[in-house]
Amino acid sequence: MGALFSRMIWFFVVTSLLSYATFLIVGNIAHAQASGKNLPVVIRDELGTGVHHLSGMIMVPTPCDQISVRTEKTSDTAFTLVFRTWHEPSAQCAKEETPRYFRAMLFAPSTGVTFIATLDGAGFPIVVMPVLPSRIVFE
Repeated sequence: MGALFSRMIWFFVVTSLLSYATFLIVGNIAHAQASGKNLPVVIRDELGTGVHHLSGMIMVPTPCDQISVRTEKTSDTAFTLVFRTWHEPSAQCAKEETPRYFRAMLFAPSTGVTFIATLDGAGFPIVVMPVLPSRIVFE
């Protein structure tokens, strides 16, 4: 009788811990999707001959935060967009997300190139939309 009672208590404890862990994981995923934090950043890639002109908008935590971007070659066909933010220390700002525009130029083949991105060392999802440069035709 004692062994049966002991097993029931262990079963209850393990089941409770697994349920709580599942609740935390699913809750965080649902909260991230509801807040839009998992939405990818759309980056416009204006293609040229051997060059990519990348541009887009990234949200920063406050109006006092600024952003910089640089590119790193990780392989022959893969590049990383490294975004860094910094806070203007001389100003007081409300904590409201603010969009910041960025531009970067990358010399690489026009096709077969992949991009990943990091923001302050953490990866985040991006979607790169290739476009042909707009040409003005005078007749």
